[in-house]
Amino acid sequence: MKKLHYVLLILISNFIYSQNNFEIDLSSDPYINDSLMLGAPMTRKGFGDLYTFKIQTNKNISDFAKKVKIDYSIYYFKIHKKNIICGFIEYPQPVAFGYIGKKGEGVYNTKIFFLEKGKYKIDLPQNIHNLEVNIDSPTNKEYRALQKSLDQFYIKSKSPHQRDSLINMDKKQEFLGEYIRKNPNSYVALWEIVNDYTFEDYHPAYLKNLNLFSTKFKQQKLYKGVETRLKAEQSTSIGQKIPDIYFDKQNKLTSESFKKYKLTFIDYWSTTCAPCIKSMPEIVKLYNEYKGQNVNFITITDEQKPNRIEVAKNILKKNNANWINFFDVNKDFQKKVNATSYPLHFIIDENGKIIARISNNIEEARTVIKEYLQ
Repeated sequence: MKKLHYVLLILISNFIYSQNNFEIDLSSDPYINDSLMLGAPMTRKGFGDLYTFKIQTNKNISDFAKKVKIDYSIYYFKIHKKNIICGFIEYPQPVAFGYIGKKGEGVYNTKIFFLEKGKYKIDLPQNIHNLEVNIDSPTNKEYRALQKSLDQFYIKSKSPHQRDSLINMDKKQEFLGEYIRKNPNSYVALWEIVNDYTFEDYHPAYLKNLNLFSTKFKQQKLYKGVETRLKAEQSTSIGQKIPDIYFDKQNKLTSESFKKYKLTFIDYWSTTCAPCIKSMPEIVKLYNEYKGQNVNFITITDEQKPNRIEVAKNILKKNNANWINFFDVNKDFQKKVNATSYPLHFIIDENGKIIARISNNIEEARTVIKEYLQ
């Protein structure tokens, strides 16, 4: 009987180990009986599913991402004297600890560090804002060394609440390319490209640098996810043809949709995007200026749930938006053009060629339309 009990313990232990590949021994006396969170840093829309890991939940650990239905991982911890956090991660990922203060106090985050396989001990003080979490692991050592090397491309911010300013993206990507040649299996370098895209928008050097990673590394899930998204944006940049979009069984946008008009203006928006709603009257004004000049207007709404679709219809109606609106039910538009922010405007000619791809700038769109028609 004792032997059977021992075998069962071994089996259970092996099962638990197979389900978890990292463990954090977290202590933080100032936050005992309070809560901290651990999760992905700021993510670009459409990239959230790359920032996913699993933590074993219990009465003191909750899956906040699941609760609020977001696609990247965030967990809440009720802090005790001793806190053991176990979970599974597929590849190294940038994360940060955060604290949501009482009403009016705001959110405070540590600096980014990497979560990866292994066992770590972390002790957090009272003031965690911009705190460097020193974990002695391979990826974190590499990350700290690379960040130090990249300091030359930034002007340090005088405020702890503002990001450092990038001086020259071309020079930084050139440096990063050389780094990847020497480190062709570097997750840190790949995440640096994702970080640049998140904060600085698309740059053609991203894909050029991606190609420098090793053949084996290119088989990784993370690599493929990043490459697919950046290629989608490259293929829908100025001068390229917009792909056929299928919203649902009845509604689609194909090359035939553009042939009747000299230009087509597309606005991609969401009901949760305040700038989108704020700019809607300006789009209506633009529509009224050019509706008699063979310019078509279309909105594509990033909503899938019936209640949010109803909200969108009411917003369009309230603003007298008398044009065709599609709902991106299958996320086909978002994926095929790598639409990572709202509002996003496309101006398409009669052949389906992209004349402009503009982020939240109606005046720029007005100028492009005016110059093209002249």
